Amino acid sequence: MTHQRALTATALILIPLAWAGCSEHGPPLGSVSGTVTWNGEPVPFAYVVFQPVEPKGAYGAAYSDADGRYELLYSRDRRGALVGKHAVTVRTSSVDEIQVEDKKTGLMVTPPLPKGYRPKMEKQFERQVAAGDNAIDLEIKR
Repeated sequence: MTHQRALTATALILIPLAWAGCSEHGPPLGSVSGTVTWNGEPVPFAYVVFQPVEPKGAYGAAYSDADGRYELLYSRDRRGALVGKHAVTVRTSSVDEIQVEDKKTGLMVTPPLPKGYRPKMEKQFERQVAAGDNAIDLEIKR
C-alpha cells in the first residue's frame, strides 16, 4: 500500500469516529432535578452527584441553589444523568467554604449562617434514573 492510500484509509476511519465523538448523540440520559432538604428545610449550595452503578459511565452533578433546588448536568452541553441505577452523594460545605455573589456589589462574599445551619456533611442514597423527566428530591434526616 502506498503512503497516499494509507493516509486516505486512515482518514476514512478516523473522521467518522471524530464526528461521532463531537455530536450531541451519546448514551441515553434522563433529565434530573429536585430539592435537597435537611429535616424539611432546603439545603443551599449542596453538591449533588449521581454516579452510575449500572451501566457504568460518567456522572451527572449539580450544586443546589439558595432554595435547595438542583438540576443535573452530564456534560457541558447535556443536562441529566445516564438512565439506570445510581449511587447518589450529597455533600455540604462548611459555610466559610462557600462564596456567593453579592447582588449589590458584585463581590464574592461568605453568606450569613442559614437558618438551621448544618455542619459539613456527606450523605449517600441510591436512586433510579429513567428516560424522560425525573423529579428526585433528596431528604437528609438527623
